[in-house]
Amino acid sequence: NVTFLAGNAKNMTTKAVVSTQSTGETCSLAMLAEVKTFKTMVEGSKFPPYDVVANSGVWKALEVRTNSGGHVMVTAIVDKRQLTEVGLFEVKDLMKEYYQSRESFSLFLKLVGGKEEIFHLAGPLTMVEKLCGLEFQITSGSFFQVNTPAAEVLYNTIRDFASLDKDTYLLDVCCGTGTIGLILSHAVKHVYGIELVESAVKDAIENAERNGVSNVTFLAGNAKNMTTKAVKRIPQKSRIVAIVDPPRSGLHSEVIACLRKTEMISELVYVSCDVTRIQNNVIALCGPTSNKFLGDPFKFVKAVSVDMFPHTRKFEVVMHFRRDPPSTETPTSTETPTNTETTASGEALSSTETPKSAVVD
Repeated sequence: NVTFLAGNAKNMTTKAVVSTQSTGETCSLAMLAEVKTFKTMVEGSKFPPYDVVANSGVWKALEVRTNSGGHVMVTAIVDKRQLTEVGLFEVKDLMKEYYQSRESFSLFLKLVGGKEEIFHLAGPLTMVEKLCGLEFQITSGSFFQVNTPAAEVLYNTIRDFASLDKDTYLLDVCCGTGTIGLILSHAVKHVYGIELVESAVKDAIENAERNGVSNVTFLAGNAKNMTTKAVKRIPQKSRIVAIVDPPRSGLHSEVIACLRKTEMISELVYVSCDVTRIQNNVIALCGPTSNKFLGDPFKFVKAVSVDMFPHTRKFEVVMHFRRDPPSTETPTSTETPTNTETTASGEALSSTETPKSAVVD
């Protein structure tokens, strides 16, 4: 039998079976149909389901995505450690047999248990979702919010929190496929999206081109290093708003330190899907200046929760932080500045140019 486990791998003493009978409240009926097909296929397969307790088996999970246009993307996840080369071909053929190719349907096989591999078995490689008036390309491995109507509420909340104008530079840290930065790009001078996963950055660049957005630059790499690189491209005394949407565990302390010491950042919007795990991030943002966290602390302004996952206990929280920008007043002095100082300042400003197209560094 196929058993769906409720919980996580650390707490599996009780196995809860999730019924495949549903009215569509917790998942769409289209998704439920694919789950039923998967259940039938696995039960008739010679390859056993994966057992998280015994750490053995093949069939591990099923990922089903749908968009507002009815496109269905199915990715079966299997553990390849007990699969021979012949067994892999049998798994592929079995999936093609059960999941008949049809219009607006994509089928993938993802191998885990070592180096991850993804095989495209049928249908289009990508699907497109419309969000806040833009179109976003979604691949099997890319992150994208699972609830589109609620995601629009989430992104509109972020927009309402951040004080944006055409003189503002936007730092989109942990930008994924570029959704937040692209949606807000029309309201700012330039967007710098920062993401560790290179494939997500490639999707972000394609999404920018698809939507005709040119005032964005996407940087692939470590968040601390790429944030520093982006800030160096922004003219001195500019105003920066940072939006961070990190993984569940939050931002690394080095990234927080980088944001703190960048004095041009006057506002920060933090998006979290698990507020119980980011206390240290909030303390570091708002704590007193120290050797580790230079720069003035941020002040907490407000927070709003967004019900991204109805019928569950999970939700997203959007937090708004602000701090006074550094003083731009020139100290009173009886001395006349030298031409050298004026020239150096002018050269530094003129050498900082804003890229005019979406690029990856």
